[in-house]
Amino acid sequence: MSIRPLVIVVEDDEEMNHLECELLQIHGMETVSAYSGAEAIEVAGRHQADAILLDIMLPEIDGFECCRHLRARSSRRMPIIMITALDSEDSRAEGMAAGADAYFTKPFDPQEVADTVRRLVDAFRQQIGGGHNGISPPPCDPDS
Repeated sequence: MSIRPLVIVVEDDEEMNHLECELLQIHGMETVSAYSGAEAIEVAGRHQADAILLDIMLPEIDGFECCRHLRARSSRRMPIIMITALDSEDSRAEGMAAGADAYFTKPFDPQEVADTVRRLVDAFRQQIGGGHNGISPPPCDPDS
């Protein structure tokens, strides 16, 4: 049996963070929450995640800069999926230029997001030859 994929959910709105975590958990993934760009970078340094679900409008460091930082800092090319209220073509282009693998606007189709995350995680795991390091993360808890 394979280890469940670990996804870092980066969303500053606690309710939306919780909903995104639940969506991924329903589809067989483990989640860890972050509520700012700076926290996302710190959490990504602590966990061998299989993907990051990343909002753009975040406190401290926005999602574009967070994505660029994660891409520059890591040799692991884990999938980064942006999910945001910014629906302009310029925002989409900036997200993809920053290194995002997929870009969804809110409101989003939950099944499409879950399927995309799963497809990108599967491809990433094939590329690296396995899963994350096997350390179970703490559960996603928006109240912490």
